[in-house]
Amino acid sequence: MRANLTGQRSPNPLLGPVVASTVFTIDQLAKTGAPHLRSALVAPARNPDYAFGAVGGSALALILGSLIVLAVFLVVIGSLASRVGVSAALPALIAGGMLGNTFDRINYGSVRDFLVIPGGIINLADVAVAAGVISLIVALAIRSTRPAAIQLSAPGNRRIN
Repeated sequence: MRANLTGQRSPNPLLGPVVASTVFTIDQLAKTGAPHLRSALVAPARNPDYAFGAVGGSALALILGSLIVLAVFLVVIGSLASRVGVSAALPALIAGGMLGNTFDRINYGSVRDFLVIPGGIINLADVAVAAGVISLIVALAIRSTRPAAIQLSAPGNRRIN
């Protein structure tokens, strides 16, 4: 990371895209390999709906809904996270998972789930989204409870966070 004019480290602009594409790739590889691995924890299934079947609709409506939610999420939450100094990796985890499931809907008409958990079957994209949402909420909560940074103007004084 490079230092910006205020002496703070500026984020790597490739971090978000690298994390999102890595999540997407690992999710798609796992979904491709899952049908060949049968166990108590792996049971490939198709999910045409959202959220364990709580929200349904046509494939086209779900695809468009996913793309709209993803775009709004990246604009609103991505910029908020950036403004308050939260790593781009957290929104990217969520975006990568959303892209993985949206890709499935576009190509297969449903999401390929395979990980058996109490109460349902999920996939790695779902895990990434859940981990990203929880981490993002915690990071934003921590950032919002910090006292405002004090910038001292005298030479030699350092920024206090």
